[in-house]
Amino acid sequence: MWLAFAFVLVIAFQTRGTSLLILFLTILFVAAAQWFFLRMWNSRLLGRAVKVTPESFPEIHAEIAELRQKLHYHRPVDVYVADEVDGKMTVTSLLGTRVLLIEGGFAADLQEDGPAALRFMLGSFIGWLKARHGRLTLSVLILDHLRYLTYVVPWMLPYWRCSKYTCDQYGYLCAEDLHASLGVIARLTVGKEMGPDISPTGVLEQAHQVSRRPLCRYAQLCQAQPHMVNRYVNLVAFAGSVMPADYDRFRTGLDEKGRRILRDLLLQTPHRQSSGSQHWPAA
Repeated sequence: MWLAFAFVLVIAFQTRGTSLLILFLTILFVAAAQWFFLRMWNSRLLGRAVKVTPESFPEIHAEIAELRQKLHYHRPVDVYVADEVDGKMTVTSLLGTRVLLIEGGFAADLQEDGPAALRFMLGSFIGWLKARHGRLTLSVLILDHLRYLTYVVPWMLPYWRCSKYTCDQYGYLCAEDLHASLGVIARLTVGKEMGPDISPTGVLEQAHQVSRRPLCRYAQLCQAQPHMVNRYVNLVAFAGSVMPADYDRFRTGLDEKGRRILRDLLLQTPHRQSSGSQHWPAA
């Protein structure tokens, strides 16, 4: 994309195209303004939130350091804990600024559930950074400023949905616990009080209904996030392809109806339960 911008600039100077030159300057201004705003935002976080360090939050810091080593991600990341965060956790990677923001209450709840739940959530966001899923962010901001985003978003939605599946898989590989990983997805959907009461068979049955209804599939096509039930099934299928023993424990806990529905759903997933080895992300 930057090569395209450079090409536009060269054409503008050679043809004395005023409109093209204005377009390039607008793009440059948006990028510079966004860089400045990110620096200001990071500075505000340093004054209003608590940065994760070995002294402030030793347990979270140790988990993040271990997961970064496991995922071979070595770029610097600023991690902060705040009182309220939209979506419980957010990650930002743009123009050299990489920030992971965690809601304090949510992190405490995950710690109470054991280390696997916290590792799943942290691993999913570190995986997001590892896979560079934020590479389109600047392009989206520029297109939005130029009023072109409406025409491009439909082509970006599938990428954003797939990136969510990928992040879930990263988190599961870090947690190595399917029950805890699915529990985090359930908690994010219905809250910490009702999350543990969700029946796996009920979720699988709902996922089966979603897969059979065209309007449900169309509704997902119009949003950046996949349906919760699809994330649930995708993670179960992924466990079957990389950690069969963990998948077998999940399947054993289902009743006969749940096993039948799961068998039907697995026919629709891209994963196959043929490999017993663990496939970790490449360095």
